[in-house]
Amino acid sequence: MKKLLYFFFALFATVGVSACSPSNDPINEPSAENPEEPVTPDEPNNPDSNPAKGKTLIVYYSYTNNVHRIVSDLRTQIEADVIRIEPAEKGLDYAANNYAIGSAQIQAIRNHPGNASSYPAIDPVEVQFDEYDTIIVAAPLWWSNMAAPLQTFLFKHGAEMAGKRIGLIVSSASSGISAVESDAIRLIPDGKFLSPSLWIRSSQTSKCHSMTSEWLKSIGY
Repeated sequence: MKKLLYFFFALFATVGVSACSPSNDPINEPSAENPEEPVTPDEPNNPDSNPAKGKTLIVYYSYTNNVHRIVSDLRTQIEADVIRIEPAEKGLDYAANNYAIGSAQIQAIRNHPGNASSYPAIDPVEVQFDEYDTIIVAAPLWWSNMAAPLQTFLFKHGAEMAGKRIGLIVSSASSGISAVESDAIRLIPDGKFLSPSLWIRSSQTSKCHSMTSEWLKSIGY
C-alpha cells in the first residue's frame, strides 16, 4: 500500500514540475524591444510587417568632411537612412584659388536660380520620398549660400519633399546661415521646416555631439 502511495506521489510531482516549466515556444519568448512583454500571435514583433512610417532621411554634401563628421555623429543618436551627394565631375579642387570653383557655381545659381543649367551636375540619386516623414538636410556654407552640389539635389527633388518635416544643419567657418536657410526654403517651397536650424561652426565640429543632441530636443524629434 505504501509503495502504491509513493508511486502516485511521484507521478503528481512530475506532472507539477512539467506544468511550471517555461515554454519553448518562440511565440511566448520575450521580444528584444520589450524584454518583459511576451510576443503573441496577435501582436507580431516584426518591424517589416507594416509599411514604413515615420522614417528619417539625412541628405548631405561634404567637401572638407566637416559635415560628414557631423552626420556620422548624428547617426549614433537617431535611426536614419543617409545619402551623400557627390559631384558628377570628379577630382575638382574646390579649395584652389580661394574656392574659385565653388564661388563661380554659387554665382551661376544666384544669376538664374530657376534654370536647371545653372546647377552643377551630381551623381544620380534614387530616393523613395514617400517612405520618409522627416528629412534632415546637412549643408556646408559656400560664399554665404548652400553648397552648390546640394542645391542641385534639392532643385531636382525639392517638390517631392512637399509636406515633409525638414530639418536643416549648416556648417560654416564664421558666416551666418540665414542665406542657406533661404536657399532651403526656395528649393523646398512646401516643406514643413523645423525651427531652429542648427549652426555648427567648423571649430565646433569635434564637439558636435552635444549640439546635435540639444537640437534634436529643441525641434521635438
